[in-house]
Amino acid sequence: MVDLPSADLLIRDARIVPFRSRTELGALRRDGSGPGSLDTPPCPGEPGDVHVAGGRVVEVGRGLRAPGAQVLDAGGAFLIPGLWDAHAHLDMEAARSARIDTLATRSAEEALELVAKGLRDLPTGAEPVTIQGFGHRLSNWPRVPTVAELDAVTGEIPTLLISGDVHSGWLNSAALRVFGLPGASAQDLGAPLKEDPWFALLDRLDEVPGTRELRESGYRQVLADMLARGVTGVVDMSWSEDPGDWPRRLQTMAAQGVLPEVLPRIRIGVYRDKLERWIVKGLRTGTELAGSPHLPDGSAVLVQGPLKVIADGSMGSGSAHMCEPYPTELGLEHACGVVNIDRAELTDLMARAAQQGYEMAIHAIGDAAVDDVAAAFALSGAAGRLEHAQLLPADALDEPDGALRRLVACGVELSVQPAHLIDDWAAVSRVWPELEGRTYAFADMVAGGALLQLGSDAPVAPLDPWLAMSAAVGRKTPDGSVWSPDQRLTAEEALAASVNGAGPVAVGCPADLVLLAEDPLRLGAEELARVRPLATIVAGAVAHQRI
Repeated sequence: MVDLPSADLLIRDARIVPFRSRTELGALRRDGSGPGSLDTPPCPGEPGDVHVAGGRVVEVGRGLRAPGAQVLDAGGAFLIPGLWDAHAHLDMEAARSARIDTLATRSAEEALELVAKGLRDLPTGAEPVTIQGFGHRLSNWPRVPTVAELDAVTGEIPTLLISGDVHSGWLNSAALRVFGLPGASAQDLGAPLKEDPWFALLDRLDEVPGTRELRESGYRQVLADMLARGVTGVVDMSWSEDPGDWPRRLQTMAAQGVLPEVLPRIRIGVYRDKLERWIVKGLRTGTELAGSPHLPDGSAVLVQGPLKVIADGSMGSGSAHMCEPYPTELGLEHACGVVNIDRAELTDLMARAAQQGYEMAIHAIGDAAVDDVAAAFALSGAAGRLEHAQLLPADALDEPDGALRRLVACGVELSVQPAHLIDDWAAVSRVWPELEGRTYAFADMVAGGALLQLGSDAPVAPLDPWLAMSAAVGRKTPDGSVWSPDQRLTAEEALAASVNGAGPVAVGCPADLVLLAEDPLRLGAEELARVRPLATIVAGAVAHQRI
């Protein structure tokens, strides 16, 4: 595995897409001040040339000359900064293609039939080392399934069916025994694991035979797909046992001849149970990981990312921490959801991590969790992002103590995943009745001064920034309706929230670039979902090209 050499690139006849900053767009949405309007995005100018050297844009103009440079003829295509996915789980995304897709199931019976069909379709005499599935939502099923009924289909083959929100796992007895846990019995038929008990096992999935091979075989395609969609960087929230995991992975892929020539940038999160080990190793947010390859601008591919803390559960599992109880007919064990870490402990943890040079990525989905996290940011002085913010508290926009106001005052960005609303629409009115207007309230967030960062939470939603932008702009549900149309973003707002805070391409900016056949600011929601770049460039190196 070698570093990419620095090389010149001359992009000819490209139209630079101008777009306003998230701050300016927020002001326009809030009070209409400033030039233009949200409904009238800026127009790109005439085609020109862009010269890249040393991984940065060094010239922009017409008729540029760069002897010896690689020439990429854009033919009038539109040029934007590289896209980022602010929240993905690349380990589970890599494993997803080899897992049974349970997304469309409406009951445990349908999921069991998928598993049984997979076993029936195996060649005679063949038996898998493990059976794994992903995608279902327990909140979409009329009842909670049992371990015993999964045993009846799978026998002694370790089986794990992971929910689409990744907050629960339905394991059979053979899989539970791998982890030293009791299986089903006549006295206790067992049930899916949720929240912390389940998260403890997620960190140990490789103990199930075949799991590591299942996951590692999928990374090449994940990286290639990212680049094909214009993703030049990602924040990877995978559970990792050691900071050397990614460097070793890339070295192995290189030795096998399956490593993409040009890689996206990867920021790698750390969870709270590993934090002290990471600190001892001298790692801080922004630290280059030992063994990382380098891009033409000299920057590392692999960089230490934020501290990830899961403050509450999820809507899909009925475990997000809520101010008011869930409907009693759901029969949930915890009336107001699950608190994985209380406000005082979270505040202390964030203060400790901030002192050691870490930014935060704090998962908060329910309204009570968002309020707790806002208070913890204010009290700890930590910087970073709130992850998900799917339900704003009722007083979120109140002056001055509302949760959103406190987050904005602390400089906290909101990392949101718009494509989740496509899957959640069917359950939210049952799980969070009468709260639909405060759910995925993107326009309210922007109007309140929040800086959004869009992502996927892959594999919970596809690792596709164009799908995320489409969902934010259209908010169209599978039944054809529009969920809270007043909360739709413009295409310009969605793009500005997808480029890691970058502005339009200009001299001095990093040469992480994407060429598009159409101006994305003038596309509707359905058109945005279909966008596939003509070329993706990372630090001046062409990583993907179809022109």
